[in-house]
Amino acid sequence: MKLYFVRHGETEWNVKKKIQGKTDIPLNENGIRQAKELACQLVEEDISVKHVYHSPQLRAAETARIAAEALHATCIPLDGLVEMNLGSWEGSNWRVIERENSPEYQEWRKDRRYVRTPGGGECYNDVVKRTLDAMEYIMKRENGDVLIVTHSAIIMALRCYIAGLPFDEMVRKFKTRNAEVVMIESFKIIDAIARFKKRKINKSQQKCRNCCTERRK
Repeated sequence: MKLYFVRHGETEWNVKKKIQGKTDIPLNENGIRQAKELACQLVEEDISVKHVYHSPQLRAAETARIAAEALHATCIPLDGLVEMNLGSWEGSNWRVIERENSPEYQEWRKDRRYVRTPGGGECYNDVVKRTLDAMEYIMKRENGDVLIVTHSAIIMALRCYIAGLPFDEMVRKFKTRNAEVVMIESFKIIDAIARFKKRKINKSQQKCRNCCTERRK
């Protein structure tokens, strides 16, 4: 089983280098053109899917709709595929965030996997968890290949976790362009899900041992 991941087409905030996150921004004219070119590419490459799973956010939903029409597939929105919540940084841009160099940014930069962004945002571990949950949901329901239209942080974080690399290397290694297609074999995702669950169990067991030790003191 192959899972074809696609980042949505371009938006005006992409052009302006603004941080979008969960802010719901539609495709611009170029983004619509990119989605149409993507649809042609998928047809030309003879990619056949029955379902196109997608983030409910406008930019992903519109990209998915255009691709699904060309593939004669059905669109299925899935909340687990929404872009990373970047909290109060949304609407700004990374250069401004870096220049301001706030204590919150310094802490996040040191350990972005586990440190959440200010203003109620997510960390990359949150993103990996819900992305893997979404993948497990999809793979339990599908027998054939699927197309998944989502966002850059989702695709990069998933690929980084599968590769077992530090998350500060994520952008350099796995930066994903608008309307780019990334294929991942299902066995790699199955392995990632198992590793994540095993790690969670190990952490719970360690926490339990620590509690028991404290009680004996």
